[in-house]
Amino acid sequence: MKTSFYLDDFRSLLRGFAPSANKIGWRERWRASLGALCGLLCASWFSYLLFGWNGIPLLIAPMGASAVLIFSFPSSPLAQPWPVIVGNSVSALVGIACAQLLHSLPATATATAALAVGLAILAMFMLRSLHPAGGAIALLAVMGGPSITTLSWHYALAPVALQSLSLVLCAVFFHRFLGTQYPQQATNANNMHRTGDPAIGSRLGVADADLDAALARHGKLLDISRVDLRELITLSEIQVHQRHHGLIRCRDIMSRHIVTVEFETPLEHCWQLLRTHKIGSLPVLDQADAVIGVISLIDFLKHAGLDVYHDFDLRLRQVLDQARDISGSSAQVVGHIMSANPITASMDSNILELVTLFSDRGLHSIPVVDNRQKLCGIVTQSDLIAALYNMQMQQMQQMQQMQQP
Repeated sequence: MKTSFYLDDFRSLLRGFAPSANKIGWRERWRASLGALCGLLCASWFSYLLFGWNGIPLLIAPMGASAVLIFSFPSSPLAQPWPVIVGNSVSALVGIACAQLLHSLPATATATAALAVGLAILAMFMLRSLHPAGGAIALLAVMGGPSITTLSWHYALAPVALQSLSLVLCAVFFHRFLGTQYPQQATNANNMHRTGDPAIGSRLGVADADLDAALARHGKLLDISRVDLRELITLSEIQVHQRHHGLIRCRDIMSRHIVTVEFETPLEHCWQLLRTHKIGSLPVLDQADAVIGVISLIDFLKHAGLDVYHDFDLRLRQVLDQARDISGSSAQVVGHIMSANPITASMDSNILELVTLFSDRGLHSIPVVDNRQKLCGIVTQSDLIAALYNMQMQQMQQMQQMQQP
């Protein structure tokens, strides 16, 4: 009996060493791998352009760890430009200082390297620049051999600071080219109307003050940004609501008979469609019925210069009387003034996921697409409000039935 207990305990320990299931798709894996390849090539290329073969390593090993973070976890607080550049540079300075001050002492190089790493971590904490590769950079400064020690204090500038900066610059362009955000920016807690009220999501959901209080009570370092943490909490709340009250998908409430335009649709015709159907926006489709943009009344007003209020009434009257002359230039079709890359939702998306899009981003309608990005319908604010109201009424009726004897 006792042997069986120890055997089960040993099996549980072994299961603890097993890796968790990988939730990252192959597209993200290839993106991270390609990004690291490009970043490290750029870092070595910049080193060669500035210093050639004059004893400066074209690439040092810790940059591989930085590349993993920057391109695989671009939203991580440890992968942002300040930790990468400052964390690596200050770690190099600490490592050089330990190597030069303690080289004549009887302590072994191993003890000096361990001290350098510990002090580098402390320095990075003090400068709010903790970056994992910094430990390796401090270690390399002590145990890197003649090729590193002969650089002395120049080691912190080149190759460390130079290659760190090169990685960050490459990451900025790489992520922007692929449509991902780097560096991570904190969302503005104020609403889009620039008034004193916070956004509706912060008023009803988790606010920054709630996150700060929870993190202070936790008291440990988390490798996740505040933006991602808030999003995870919101998705968890949606999942809990779905588990208790069921799922309503976009396909259940969307409008299916949609008025659309194409890239080459004349502006005058588009304006007439907006007026005739009394709607605020129209999806713009390509030849395969995929959504490539949205054109709204705001796009017309901006294009006509009506977002500036000088002589607003006069110019608005001219636009309404003669829509074909609104551009005064060669831009006469929808594609030249539409808002490209619109936010869309899938047919199977939970309608609760649309709440923050409508409330915090100021959207009035969201196109619904299938797995081929083909337009299937559209959900408006009115559709969502009606669905949420109906959901609330059903829940109240269920509670009343449960309370009845």
